[in-house]
Formats: sequence, structure tokens, C-alpha cells
Amino acid sequence: MPGPWGGVVATPREVEFEREAGIRVRWRRSEAPPPYTYSVTVEVLGEDASWTTARLWDNADDVNEHHVHQYTRRNGKQKPVVREFISINEAMATAIVEARRDAVEIVREWEQS
Repeated sequence: MPGPWGGVVATPREVEFEREAGIRVRWRRSEAPPPYTYSVTVEVLGEDASWTTARLWDNADDVNEHHVHQYTRRNGKQKPVVREFISINEAMATAIVEARRDAVEIVREWEQS
């Protein structure tokens, strides 16, 4: 099945980082040779042992449009902030750095929302 980027079928690749107990950062991207789609999430472990997204960086709507979605406990996924990057690799790298660096603060904000 052809992907949205032309006849290349994406194979998902995922890496998971545990920031500290109850907080994880997940990074997912397509493989082609260069990546075309990606998502980075900061997630919090709930009392029911399920993971809930607190923040999402992605280009799911368009490979050249990079979003940051904040989530709240009461209202879920918020409208995105659109960010400009030179490349998909730059956008992914920035998202991973921000997610890993700010995970504790992002979860704190989510818990208070």
C-alpha cells in the first residue's frame, strides 16, 4: 500500500525513554531512508496502569507542518501550535530534546489542568 509520500510504505520505528517513575517519552517515526512522519509524546501513568498523553509533537496532518499539541485532563487534546523547521529531522530532534528535558514540567502542568 503506497504511503502519502509517494510509493514508499512506512515502517514504524519506536523508541521509549523513561524519564522517571510514571513518566515516559515515546518517539515514533516512519522509515524510508529519511523519515517522513514522526510523533513524540510525553505520557503519564494513570492509577489504572494506562498511559495518557500530556503533550504531542507531530507532523500527522502534513509532512511539512509541525505541530505541538498540549493536552489537559479536563478537555484532552488542544489546538496545535504550528512550528517552522528546515527539515523533518530538525523538527524530530527538537521535539525529542524538548520532551526529554521538560517531561516533568509538562506532566505537572497536565496534572493541574
